[in-house]
Amino acid sequence: MSCSQISGLFSMAGDSYSKYEIRRRDPNPAAAALLVIDMQHHFASIAAPILPALRSTVALCRAAGIPVLFTRHSHRSPADYAMLGEWWSGDLILDGTPAAELLPDIGRDPGDRVVEKSTYSAFAGTGLEEALRGMGVEE
Repeated sequence: MSCSQISGLFSMAGDSYSKYEIRRRDPNPAAAALLVIDMQHHFASIAAPILPALRSTVALCRAAGIPVLFTRHSHRSPADYAMLGEWWSGDLILDGTPAAELLPDIGRDPGDRVVEKSTYSAFAGTGLEEALRGMGVEE
């Protein structure tokens, strides 16, 4: 699939969202990546409505050769939660629990990179920025 065909697919998909358009984007698929953020069992009930669109987006990106990366938010113990413990009223996602696991139906392949994080940012202390730069990602 050529870059112009891929851009066309993104443009066609964007037409259905025109009423939400804030700014027009014409991503360069050769320099793009898809980050799928914290699609875990802890958030399953609020994620359910978007799962079909997510699976379609992941499949579209894979077909276009766009790398797909996932993040997973968790804490090793209640001692490492910092401010999130206060903000989440102690409802933390502890590593090793079912709530911390990624949802099974999000289009993830066994070799996909999963960025482990314990803050809201997927970039703070995770090596994600360096990995994306190393892959030539600019979008």
